[in-house]
Amino acid sequence: MVSINDVKLKTIIFATYYAIMKKILTLFIAISFISCNDGDFDIPNFQFNNTIYSCDNYVLYVTNNSKTETLVITLTNNELGTDIGTVSYPVNSSRKAVYRLFKSAIDNNYFCQTIPPITPSVISELDAISATINITTSEVKDKDNVLTGYSYDISFSDLLFKDSDGRIFYESFPFGSFEIDLEDL
Repeated sequence: MVSINDVKLKTIIFATYYAIMKKILTLFIAISFISCNDGDFDIPNFQFNNTIYSCDNYVLYVTNNSKTETLVITLTNNELGTDIGTVSYPVNSSRKAVYRLFKSAIDNNYFCQTIPPITPSVISELDAISATINITTSEVKDKDNVLTGYSYDISFSDLLFKDSDGRIFYESFPFGSFEIDLEDL
């Protein structure tokens, strides 16, 4: 036969275990929330204007609307050629793709200066560690069908940026279109 004291003892033991388990569960949930911190890494928007700015036809860049984010391509000689069609070049030590986030807006010749200005300061810079730059070249003709220049549609495939905080990957990323007049070649 079960006595009232046995029932009280079992109730007290159950209440004690319940209180301990409740505290352990609360502690586990609190630790889970604290450990899910992603740090200060903000994923860039990568939403740029269609306008490609250039410096000597080898440094091409696009900016966002506020001109605080840029994506810059550095090409080597003759990669913006006159052969019609598509060519692909890997990103390497001489052919680069760089993302920069600035503290404030840059002006249109920021990348064209021999020595970059001190302001605005660069908040973040990511170098592409791998990518393929695809350049499709087509002729530009006037209304009389006379060749006046060339148009270049530029895009990336397998674009990968990586730093200590994470990685940003685009299987395909359109850079934009760019035209060069014959006299500028």
